Amino acid sequence: MVSALALVAVGAVLLTGGAEAFAEHVVPAARVVGLSAFGLALLVAGAEPEEAWTASVAAYRDRPDLAAGDVIGANLVISTLTLGLLAFTVPFVVTRTVGRYAMIAAVTAAAALLVVSDHSVSRPEGGVLIGAYLLVVALLWRSERRPPAIGEMAEMAEHGDVPPSKAALGWVIGGLTVMVAGGLVAVEGAQRFVSRSGLSDSTVGLTLLALATSAEMLALVWSAHRRGIGEVALAGVLGALAYNATVSLGVAGLVRPLALGDGPALIAVAAVVVATMAAVALAYRRRIGHRVGAALVLAYALAVALLLR
Repeated sequence: MVSALALVAVGAVLLTGGAEAFAEHVVPAARVVGLSAFGLALLVAGAEPEEAWTASVAAYRDRPDLAAGDVIGANLVISTLTLGLLAFTVPFVVTRTVGRYAMIAAVTAAAALLVVSDHSVSRPEGGVLIGAYLLVVALLWRSERRPPAIGEMAEMAEHGDVPPSKAALGWVIGGLTVMVAGGLVAVEGAQRFVSRSGLSDSTVGLTLLALATSAEMLALVWSAHRRGIGEVALAGVLGALAYNATVSLGVAGLVRPLALGDGPALIAVAAVVVATMAAVALAYRRRIGHRVGAALVLAYALAVALLLR
C-alpha cells in the first residue's frame, strides 16, 4: 500500500514538472507551427495518450468496464473538478470562440454517451469516434491559422515580439512527454492501491483510476495560473474532453469490443459531462468565476460519493 502511494506521489511530481515546461514555452512554440497558443494547447495539451493507453490495456486484458470507466471518469474529472478549479483560481468570460470549442467538446461527449448507451463499444463505433476527432482536428487547424483573440491570450502584448523557437517547441514536447510518463507512473500506483479495495471495475475506472490519469490536467491548471495564461489551461481542458470522448474510447473499442456490464453508472457520468460542457457553451459573455468553480468542485465530490456508496 505504501509503495502504491509512493508511485502516485512520483507521478504527481513528474506531471507538475512537465506542465511547468509546457506552460513556460507554449507561446514561442506556437509561433513555430503557425498556431495561437490557445490552438496549440487545444491540439497538443488536449491529447491524452496515457488515457488512451490505459484504456487500451484494460480492454486488451478483457476489463471493459475498467477501460470505459477510465475514459468517461476522466472526462468527469476534467469537466467538473479541473474546470471548477480553473474557474475558482482564474475566472474567465465565455467568449464566442471559447463557447464554440465548448460546444465541440459537448458534441464529442454526446457521441461517447450515444455509443455506450447500448452498454457496448464495437470496433466500427471505435473507428467512427476516432474519425470524428480527426475531423475536428482538421477543422481546428484550418481555423487556427487565423489566431483567435480570446481573453488573456488577446491581452498578452508582452509576447507579441517573441520570435518562433524550435528549442521552445522541444521543451513543449519534452514537457508533454514527462507528463505522459508521470501519468503512467501514477496509474500504476493507483492500480496497485485499488486492487485491494474490492470495488467494481467501473467504479475504479470512474473514480480513482480516472483521477490518476487526469492528474496532469490539474497540474496544467496550476502552471498556467502561476504564469497568467489561464486560456491555455482552458484549451487543454476542452481538448482533453474531445480527445477522451473520441480517441481514447475509440482505441479501446478497436483493441477489443467492449461489453459493458455496469452501463447505468457509465451512462449517468457521461450525461453529466455532456450537460456541463453544454452549459459552458451556452454561457456566452457570462463570467465563470468563484461561485461556479466551487459548484463544479462540489458536483465532482457528490458524484464520487454516489459512485462509491
